[in-house]
Amino acid sequence: MVSNDRVDTELETVSNDDADQMWNCLASTIRVVAKDVLGVAVGSFRGHRAVRESWWFSDEVQSKVALKQRRFRELITCGEGTPTDRIRAEERYKEVKREAKKAVAQAKEKAYEDLYKKLDSKEGANDIYRIAKARERRRRDLDTIKFIKNDAGQTLVKEDEIRKRWEEYFSSLFMGGRPE
Repeated sequence: MVSNDRVDTELETVSNDDADQMWNCLASTIRVVAKDVLGVAVGSFRGHRAVRESWWFSDEVQSKVALKQRRFRELITCGEGTPTDRIRAEERYKEVKREAKKAVAQAKEKAYEDLYKKLDSKEGANDIYRIAKARERRRRDLDTIKFIKNDAGQTLVKEDEIRKRWEEYFSSLFMGGRPE
């Protein structure tokens, strides 16, 4: 395989005396080979959409955002084209981007206005507590452990018992024993 050969030749050129140099060379070679083999992703992590607040998205906003994304793809793909095509695609993208941004801002403003009107009413009083509770839940640390089982299989719920169990577990790991 070409990539293995490239790594091997790069490692042969580095002296075995300097570990830092060897590590840096290996790391950069692996990055280059990975980039050649796997390619480079453009854009952002798709998982963030689950976190994105979109309860106020209307059909109009969604269509404008989708059009903006299509224009961006066109802009990226015309990179190999003529400079005039590139400039035209860039202008189309900028125009659609402005429209999408404006639509998002208007939809968000309208949705928040409606929400505030609803919360000001008597029926919306309970919603304030629901929203506050949801925000507090989102802010909580995900690493918080509510319960854990000890070596006998009993569930521990007190914080000091849980901490002691973790202590026992890691001490058995570090002392060379198998975890219980």
